[in-house]
Amino acid sequence: MTEPLVISDIATLGRARYARDLDEVTIVTRKLKFRNLLPCALKYALWAVRPGGHILVEDSDGENSAPPAFTVSRNLVRQWIARFIGRDVEWIGTDAQGRIALKRVRPIMKPGWSAGIVFSGSDGEIPTLLNCLTGLNAQPELASGNGEILVCGPRRNLDFLAAHPNVRYVEFLSPEGERFMIGRKKNLLMDRMTGPRLVVLHARVVLEAGALAGVPREFDMSSPNTTVQENYGRETYLSLSATDGVWPAMAARRGTLMMRHLKPGADPLILHQRGGLFVDGGAFYVTKELAQECPLHDQIAWNEAEDVEWCGRAFTQGFLIDMAPDSPAYSQTNKLPPRPHLGGLTEFIWSGVRRKSEINAALRDRFERMTGRR
Repeated sequence: MTEPLVISDIATLGRARYARDLDEVTIVTRKLKFRNLLPCALKYALWAVRPGGHILVEDSDGENSAPPAFTVSRNLVRQWIARFIGRDVEWIGTDAQGRIALKRVRPIMKPGWSAGIVFSGSDGEIPTLLNCLTGLNAQPELASGNGEILVCGPRRNLDFLAAHPNVRYVEFLSPEGERFMIGRKKNLLMDRMTGPRLVVLHARVVLEAGALAGVPREFDMSSPNTTVQENYGRETYLSLSATDGVWPAMAARRGTLMMRHLKPGADPLILHQRGGLFVDGGAFYVTKELAQECPLHDQIAWNEAEDVEWCGRAFTQGFLIDMAPDSPAYSQTNKLPPRPHLGGLTEFIWSGVRRKSEINAALRDRFERMTGRR
């Protein structure tokens, strides 16, 4: 009998990320549902219990079929359960106190990885591609026939792959026209990959030692913890981001918030509280199941935010968009403007940005206490 786990706030939620094979997990919704963290709690609880294990959801609010702003009724909690883990659990029942009992029926995801590299086909990109392959071959999950590695690009001479006989090349015939159909290319690549877990990289991204080992055993769609070399050292790069512009044809009302904007080593759960998450299309982990049920949009082209559209659609289908903090990678190129380094002034400026985030969190906490939501 394993010790039960109680998920009630951001601290316990973070500890639940890597929990496995438990008999029981309890979710106390009070603090989580008002901070956009209940989807994370439901998924982490599902992945933490063994098949046949139980999830108890404790919700203290009542019924309301049309809840006003700043409330989350029990009706909505049940809808979120159905959306995010409904197909993975058996509903046992609800008691008078509002506790919802669930049993995991979904089997544990089978072991195994496939890796795919998106390659432009240009000679100039071959050195970065070979570095990417070196990083993949260093992963035990892919080395020595444990997994498979594919490269997807246009038809061309493949002599540069002579030293990598384990690599399979997938030809992509790009349609004529000014728009490059990147969604179609990635869908073709993922369709040819056979493992239950897929890692898709642009040639510029290299997985570091232990990257795949640092990914939780079960997930839906996730990002590595990517860095890039800048003038004064390694900096956090593109990985998980939050925006309110993930809905189709809805203009963003605020700037994109990235892990790059947070304190180094910050938990990505901070971004989950902002909502509207997406992983950078240059490096992501995804299950084969998600890739088949919710592929990228075939008609969205390069530089048209195919990753943002895909993640928004996947989330509405009940898949969790996340990041694996313990899965390191680095980008060989930098398409973001480097941060200026002004000595001590640099850290002063960024500490101000972080302080603003902390003040907003404190104000939110105070609001919740005043309104009885904590």
